[in-house]
Amino acid sequence: MSYSWQGRTQAPGRKHLRTRAGSPVSIPHTWRLAAAGFMATAIVYGLSAGGYLGRSADFAAKKMSTIMVSAGFSVNRVTIEGQNRVGNPEILRALKLDSGVSTLGFDTADAQQRLEKIPLIRRARVMRLLPSQLHVVIEERAPYAVWQYKSALHLVDQDGTVLEKLKKDGPSGLPLVVGAGAAKNARDLLDELAHWPQVKAKVQAAIRVADRRWNLKLANGLEIRLPEEDMARALKKLAELDLTHKILSGDAVAVDLRVPGRVTIRLSDDAASRRDSAYTAPAKKNLRSGQDA
Repeated sequence: MSYSWQGRTQAPGRKHLRTRAGSPVSIPHTWRLAAAGFMATAIVYGLSAGGYLGRSADFAAKKMSTIMVSAGFSVNRVTIEGQNRVGNPEILRALKLDSGVSTLGFDTADAQQRLEKIPLIRRARVMRLLPSQLHVVIEERAPYAVWQYKSALHLVDQDGTVLEKLKKDGPSGLPLVVGAGAAKNARDLLDELAHWPQVKAKVQAAIRVADRRWNLKLANGLEIRLPEEDMARALKKLAELDLTHKILSGDAVAVDLRVPGRVTIRLSDDAASRRDSAYTAPAKKNLRSGQDA
């Protein structure tokens, strides 16, 4: 998406240079004036950089900027490329387009740094298109996850940079990560989960524990406790158990994978009672058989 902003209109009576193909082009007075102004500005800048000028250099620079504006080198048009979520007012405020700024005198490097301080902007580039236009190219940060911290919800990108604070539930389809450090470490977890889509599809939230490891909370209430190290191994084991024993949709309430080589499964109270009944029933039957004998 590109946005074209038209600033101040051209001064009344200003002439436009038009030529026919093959016909000689004469340089109008304003261009000669602009060329002279540019050379003067370069000289003043060189003297100032060498320490030969003091406050008079600032005065001369402002004077040259005025000459450039009078010669038609005033910024009166801005085009923006790559804009999607960031608002026009934010971009224009970052550019700091004063009424007397000239195209040649506009500091594109400073403008780029100011643009990149906007949370939604990852990278920015500002280019002069003479005589009177600036072209801004931005790369926005894409929403990656919803981060819940201290009961507040934030929209974050893949690096954990907060894009905005949410007033209600986050956009559907984005994963929810919870706790201190969750936003900064979400990408590592989600990259690993992407290898096991049957597991990822059932995860309702990922909870960061002591900013060292993760617990996964599934939609059915099952809690998966992942280890601090070798998370990939644990997720692979979890996917294998689900394939062979349907562990993610069974009667378990917690699966602990924190200890390498060992899986601890805690059943719900109802499931545990049914299991105990299944084990004790044969024993009671054998006892009764023995008494009958």
